[in-house]
Amino acid sequence: MGRRGFRRTVVEVRDDLHGEIRRLALLNDLRIYVVVNAILEEFLRDEARVKALIRRLRVEQGNVS
Repeated sequence: MGRRGFRRTVVEVRDDLHGEIRRLALLNDLRIYVVVNAILEEFLRDEARVKALIRRLRVEQGNVS
């Protein structure tokens, strides 16, 4: 991975998700932010999947336009 700039962002994460990410990081001797960045990077590569997720979230929140 090339050198990229990093920005610290604070997000609220459900306890169960945090536990799973933390477990993955510990089992693989990685830092949590490395695991989270990899997961986000991989997911964001699939634009159709991201759009479908956003549509689903908007429906669940009642923000359909």
